Amino acid sequence: MKPVLSPAQMRNADRTANDQCGIPAVVLMENAARSAAEILRRRYKLSRDRSLLILCGSGNNGGDGLALARHLHEDVSVTVVLCGNPDRMSEETLLNYRACIQLGIPILEWRGLESATVLPVHPSVIVDGLLGVGAHGEPRPPMDSLIAWANTQPSSRVALDVPSGLDADSGVAYTPCFHAHLTITMGAMKTGLLIGDGPQMCGTIEVAPIGIPARILREKATIWLSEPQDALAAYRLRQPRTTKFDYGRVLVVAGSDAMPGAAALCANAAVAAGAGLVELVSPVLHPALFPEVMPYRYEGRWLGREALPLLAERIERASVLVIGPGLGAAEESIAVVQQLLAHYGGKVPIVLDADGLRAVRSGSALNRVTLTPHRGELARMLGIRSTEIAHTAHTTTRSLAEGTGATVVLKDFPIQICDAERTYWLSANNPALASGGTGDVLSGIIAALWAQGYDQFEAAWLGVALHAEAGRKAAERYGELATRASLVIEALGEISRTLSSR
Repeated sequence: MKPVLSPAQMRNADRTANDQCGIPAVVLMENAARSAAEILRRRYKLSRDRSLLILCGSGNNGGDGLALARHLHEDVSVTVVLCGNPDRMSEETLLNYRACIQLGIPILEWRGLESATVLPVHPSVIVDGLLGVGAHGEPRPPMDSLIAWANTQPSSRVALDVPSGLDADSGVAYTPCFHAHLTITMGAMKTGLLIGDGPQMCGTIEVAPIGIPARILREKATIWLSEPQDALAAYRLRQPRTTKFDYGRVLVVAGSDAMPGAAALCANAAVAAGAGLVELVSPVLHPALFPEVMPYRYEGRWLGREALPLLAERIERASVLVIGPGLGAAEESIAVVQQLLAHYGGKVPIVLDADGLRAVRSGSALNRVTLTPHRGELARMLGIRSTEIAHTAHTTTRSLAEGTGATVVLKDFPIQICDAERTYWLSANNPALASGGTGDVLSGIIAALWAQGYDQFEAAWLGVALHAEAGRKAAERYGELATRASLVIEALGEISRTLSSR
């Protein structure tokens, strides 16, 4: 897991490194520049016949750029473009500014587009050190013209810490925003690089170590980025002397006459993800339902009160209950789901997905409930427009988890798994999963893991990780366009084989 810090948390980590560990700011700046230089040498063929243009403001981000110029001026033809005032520089930035002058590194001032006439023509690499993580709002003149000019150049573009014009907290890209091919972020990943417009503006992201102890970064972080090896470490092999009764019973309450496939996908996924027994209560049974699933039908076109006696009987034996896929939006169905939540919430573990989420309102008490909304469903539960949470989903998701007691899996980019204590992000972007039914598969996987003995939060994030990997393998085999939810279920078998052969 990698810590993901907000700008405020990162500044706090800097101060703590200084106050508790005696690491001065100038050392952190020097370490940042040294690490960035190593990354640039590794990624680009730097030589004296190539040109490197470093754009610097007068803040500490500019100080990183000036220190980087010192480290690279013997490897490549370096020119610094200063868009700022030396009188406003911090002590550390001013120190590096004066060092660059002493070393004879060219420093040109940017006053507007007319300044472009004296810059190197088509520089090989442009490095953005204009605005740091503390910047907000649209870049002001003349910096805005420098960013716009840089974006027009046929150069490799590299951002230091955060692309200038991108809010490092919310991921909002203002106009103009430096459009990087590579972002070298200092110390730890920042929230705004991974959400909102961040992924489009940052390109590839590398974290440059700057000497802040890992202990401090972990203490400040409330968000963690999950990596593939984390799921591998969390997955538990089955013990030889076990039976189906050791791996739980998943009961899926799903489907309607219009959407029987959603119920089948959810139940089939629970089987493929290792639940000991899987039952389905639905008015219609899809022909693709696995024979391993035990079906129970009730009369009607959708979930109604007539199903309550059957549900009471089956829930009595269930380890985990999944409610929602394909239920439809009938008022009676929503009322039944609310009744089930009122009676069984906190007693039986529940995964609430799709139409089942219509029964949730902000402030509901949802102990031992996992919610799996996409952004539109999250907005509906909170009574706001989805556009209002486009750049605040990470704080909105946490607020919902804290207010309800639920674990929330937000199917967004990145996918966010959150409870009242922790938040994990998974940034594996796979367009192949952007198709109908894949969310039903995810809810079945999460329920199966929860039934097998993983705790609620662990089942949620591990389920997301396995779902993403299954989607990747399915897309690898069939292509993005042809990948469908049933093929994601099929790919779970390959993942299981890999995990079991460790």
